[in-house]
Amino acid sequence: MANTDDNNMFRSLSRKSLRLAVKSQAWQPTQSEWMLAAQCVQSEEKARIGKFVFQKDCKSAMIGRLLIRAASAHMLNIAYPDIKLTRTERGKPQILNTLPADYQHYSFNISHQEDFVVLAAEKEREVGVDVMNSISQRGDSMPKFFSLMKRHLTDREWTTVTSQPTEREQMKMFYRHWCLKESVVKTLGIGIGYEFGKLDFRIQTTDLQPNHIVQDTTVHIEGKLDTDWSFEETMLEDHCAVVAIRNQQNNNQSKETNSRNSFHLCSVPELLTCCVPLAGSSPDLEYWKTFSAKLEKPVRMS
Repeated sequence: MANTDDNNMFRSLSRKSLRLAVKSQAWQPTQSEWMLAAQCVQSEEKARIGKFVFQKDCKSAMIGRLLIRAASAHMLNIAYPDIKLTRTERGKPQILNTLPADYQHYSFNISHQEDFVVLAAEKEREVGVDVMNSISQRGDSMPKFFSLMKRHLTDREWTTVTSQPTEREQMKMFYRHWCLKESVVKTLGIGIGYEFGKLDFRIQTTDLQPNHIVQDTTVHIEGKLDTDWSFEETMLEDHCAVVAIRNQQNNNQSKETNSRNSFHLCSVPELLTCCVPLAGSSPDLEYWKTFSAKLEKPVRMS
């Protein structure tokens, strides 16, 4: 069975540390693409994806599952159809396969929001990732929105947010803090309920830019600096993306390696060339018809 490395997308990518990003909303699936994608995910995930009301959510969920399977096949050197996935009690995807001896600590995480679906995977370290549109439009005024979100950031973090020179920069800094906090919670796999106020981030480099990784942010947890954590921050167009990494055995070596570890942007057609229909699957025309009959996204009422 051919592995993902037979495809150029993975041929030059690391098997130790991997970052992938897909512009999900740019994908307008053809009938053949959607039916192929549905054959390349497990039946229970296909059914779950089909329950979303809008196309945009179906697409993001489908891309996320394809990314997990393709990345895991590449990292673990397991044939794509042989990858077995499940979910923890809190809904976090995990591998059921027996892992190779030198990949016993393999970890991966995905996130999606508006235009992007992102994945981070690590051979030896726990990892979490989050992505947010840093200029998301909200119905509330910014002061009202910040008031509603008050308890989620510490006083120090709010000072960092509100010290930015423009409302746009303040909102960008808020979402950056939000991504940082989400990335930690997702690494831990503890889901909704964790008190974000326990996490106090100290940002050294204020400006994030595309194609540049910022790694000097630190975190205090319940008032104490926790050196087990490091962070990779960047911009994907207008989206803030943060990777959290825990339990590093050699921080200096990790930072030297990760300084080159920017997100590899790929298209869905490119991703699909790395995917293989699973045993027992067959083209499902009704699945396509149900998907194509859905609205792309909610219609805004004027």
